[in-house]
Amino acid sequence: MDLKTGNIRRLYFKYLSPSLFSGLVMSIYSLVDMIVVGQYEGAAGTAALACISPFWTLFCCLSVLFGNGGAVLFSTARGAGKKYESNLAFTVSFLLICTASLFVWLVIFFFDKSLLRLFGADEQLLPLALEYVGWLKWGIPLWPIGYYLGMFIRNDGSPSLVGIATVCGGIFNIFGDYFLTFTCDLGIQGAAIATVAGQGIAFSIQLFHFFSRKNTIAFVRITAFFRQGKEILSVGLPSFLCSVGMGFLIILFNNQIMRYLGSSELAVYGVASSLFTLVQTFSYGIGNAAQPIVAENLGARQWRRIQETKNWGCITAAVIGTAAAAASFLFPLEIVSIFMKASDSVLMIAPAALRKYFLCFLFVPFNVFAAYYLQAVKQVKESVTLSALRGFLLSGLFLYLFPVVFGAQSIWYVMVCAECIVSFTAVVLLNKKIQKET
Repeated sequence: MDLKTGNIRRLYFKYLSPSLFSGLVMSIYSLVDMIVVGQYEGAAGTAALACISPFWTLFCCLSVLFGNGGAVLFSTARGAGKKYESNLAFTVSFLLICTASLFVWLVIFFFDKSLLRLFGADEQLLPLALEYVGWLKWGIPLWPIGYYLGMFIRNDGSPSLVGIATVCGGIFNIFGDYFLTFTCDLGIQGAAIATVAGQGIAFSIQLFHFFSRKNTIAFVRITAFFRQGKEILSVGLPSFLCSVGMGFLIILFNNQIMRYLGSSELAVYGVASSLFTLVQTFSYGIGNAAQPIVAENLGARQWRRIQETKNWGCITAAVIGTAAAAASFLFPLEIVSIFMKASDSVLMIAPAALRKYFLCFLFVPFNVFAAYYLQAVKQVKESVTLSALRGFLLSGLFLYLFPVVFGAQSIWYVMVCAECIVSFTAVVLLNKKIQKET
């Protein structure tokens, strides 16, 4: 289908289905690990993986910074008929993400223990976390570069291949987790091995696109590297802030919960943050489905089609947010039981804590989509405003203030309060954009 002339609803859902499914399976890497390790190791295993979760966010941060920035420029140039500029965006962003991934790889390889302590691991949790990271760090580049390539492959007209790759990797991870952890009795190390192998499979399958007839992506001779790199970083910054903010919050939550509550509450937060990651990944899918349509029509100056794409994105965000909030609010004990062999103390505190936290799901998909949409139409300042409010300003501020002013249990209300305020801000910014377009 031609993104500049095809039916918007059909185009959007053509891209949405594999994006959401890829997001679901991509989240399985951390979800299944937490479930399997929680059942094998108990609450300590769940808490240990909560200390590891900032690594996943870091990998996502790198991919969206260079991937979304490069992919938006790639599609916008392609919509304007500028083939060289389109492939220049890919070439420059590929060099940038490879360099950044190498740097992160070296930092984690040599400073894993210090990082885990920073992320909230104490003397009880650190040995378990190190067992997992000991295997994880051998495959670190597979995540940021793999996610990055998926964004370009999706925008190059092969969203289904990205979905197939992610599904194959995820299925291997599910069965590999169980087999290596329980059957082979490798415990948390087995989960790590399966996770690295699963991502390796997904990465390899995606590479088939570059040998197919559909492929229009190619490396080109670089001109004006710094100017192009600056533009990629500028466009990708909002998505980067959105992702890095989640990692920042996980670290703050881990440390604040250990300071004011304890390891049982940290295990509960491990469940909450895993589901939050799932919902946020779905939200990325809503934005990623709209991005190639919006960016290509932006290059062609088709404002009506951009507006229609935005409407479908908002509707999808509302449906997913409501469904996620309702399901998680109604079944907190069942969710905890899936994730770990819970002690009586965990079962006692989990329902109330999770219900307070899960209210934020009403707002998260819309907030993420709004930031992605504003980014796709190159409204960088507005998109950065939303991402900064979500990732650093409101949530971080509330996380420090709430327990001091309202007591320790108010930590669980931080996310819903922050996301609600961001939603009102997003509505204002989107309405301003509508007026500007018309």
